[in-house]
Amino acid sequence: MKTLVACLVFASIGAAIAYQINEKNYGKYEASFGPIDYEGETTAETAMASLQEQWTDNLPKVELPDGNEYDFGIMQPEEKGEHSFVVKNVGEAPLTLKIGASTCKCTVGTLENESLAPGEQTEVKLAWTVKTNESTFGQSAELRTNDPSQVAIRFEITGKVVRQVQLVPETLTFKEVASGEPIDLEMKVYSYIEDEIVIGQPRFSSDQMNELAEFSVEPFEVSEDDTEHAEAVQAFKVTASIAPGLEQGPVSQNLILPFTQDGEEPVDISDDDGKSNEKSIVAAVTGRIVGVLGMLESTKLKGVTGGGYMYDFGKITEPGQQTAKAFVVLKGSEQENTTLSIGEVTPAGVVEATLNDPIQNGSTSLYRLEFSLNPGDEKIDRLGMSREDYGLITIVSDNPNVPSMKLRLKFSLPAR
Repeated sequence: MKTLVACLVFASIGAAIAYQINEKNYGKYEASFGPIDYEGETTAETAMASLQEQWTDNLPKVELPDGNEYDFGIMQPEEKGEHSFVVKNVGEAPLTLKIGASTCKCTVGTLENESLAPGEQTEVKLAWTVKTNESTFGQSAELRTNDPSQVAIRFEITGKVVRQVQLVPETLTFKEVASGEPIDLEMKVYSYIEDEIVIGQPRFSSDQMNELAEFSVEPFEVSEDDTEHAEAVQAFKVTASIAPGLEQGPVSQNLILPFTQDGEEPVDISDDDGKSNEKSIVAAVTGRIVGVLGMLESTKLKGVTGGGYMYDFGKITEPGQQTAKAFVVLKGSEQENTTLSIGEVTPAGVVEATLNDPIQNGSTSLYRLEFSLNPGDEKIDRLGMSREDYGLITIVSDNPNVPSMKLRLKFSLPAR
C-alpha cells in the first residue's frame, strides 16, 4: 500500500514539473490554426468571412488572350521552333512575373517586362528543339505570378513529328517463315521533301536475298485515308517477294531504296565512292527462317547452332535400357507430299528409334519419335569431345524440298 501511494506522489510531482516546463517554453504562443483560433472566436464557418475582410480589391489578375497552349502542327526532328504567348494584367495592382521550371527541351526566353501595370501586357517567348523518336512532341514551361488566383501558368507546346521520309511500317518483320516458303514484304513510303523524288532500283544489303528477290515501286495519291500522313507530298508502295532459298536462322538485313530529287542524275554505285554519295531510304528487315522439319524443344531437347537438335541424357548411372520420347514437326505446304522415316542411327545396336504415323494439326504434322539406349558389354561415352562424338538419329524424307534432320544424343552409358 505504501508503495502505491509513493508511486502516485512521484507521478503527480512529475506531471506538475512537465506542465511548468511546457508553459514556460510554449505558453507565450497564441494557439491558432490559420484564421481559426484556439479559443473559438474564429471558427471554420467564419474563417472565409474573416479572410475576405483582410483582402483588398486592388489585386493583380492574369489574362491570357491567346490561351496557354500552342499546336505547332508538323515539324521535323532537330528542327527548332519558337512561339510567343501574351500575358495581360486585367487587375487593379501591378502584376509581377517570374520564369519558373521548364522541360529540358523547351526554354523560356527573357521576359520583355517582369512587372505589368494594370492594363499592360507582354510577350513570353518559348523556344524548343524537336528531339524525339516518337511521332508526337510535347513540352511545357512555367511562369509564376503574384495573382493569388493563378500563381503559376503552364504554357504547353504540342505537335506532330515527321521526318523527310516516313516509312509504314518502320521495320519490315516477317517473324518465322519455313524454309521452302516464299517471303512477301510490303511497305509505304511517304515523302515530305518539297522537291519531287524518284525512287530507283531497290536492293537488300544481302547479295543472297537480292538474287532471290523481285521488287516493285508504285506511286499513289495521298488521301485522307492516310491519316497522319495525309499532308505528305508524295507516296509510294514498295513490295518485295523473296523466293525460297535463304539459309535457316535469323535474318537481319536492310532494304535500301535509292532516290534522286527532281533534276538530279542517279548515282553510279559500281564503286565505293558512288555508294557514299548515294541518297537512300533504309528500312530494317528482320525475321527468322526455320526448317520445314523441326522438333518440339524441352528441357533436355534443344536446337543446335547450324541446324539439327541435341538430346542430353547426361551421365547415366542406372543399369538397363534408357528410353525417351519427342515430337518431330513438319510444317508448310509440303507435308502432304512428304513421308518421314528413320535413317542412319549410331552407334548401331546401342541406339534404337521408331517414328509413329503423323498427327495432323492444321498446317503442321506431328510425328512421335521414341528412342532408346541399350547398354552393351562395355561403357560407352558420347559426351561431345568433338562434333561427331555423339549418338545420332537421322530423320529422312522422300521429298527433295524437305531436307533431312539430325538428332544428336549426348550420353554416358555404363555397361550392362
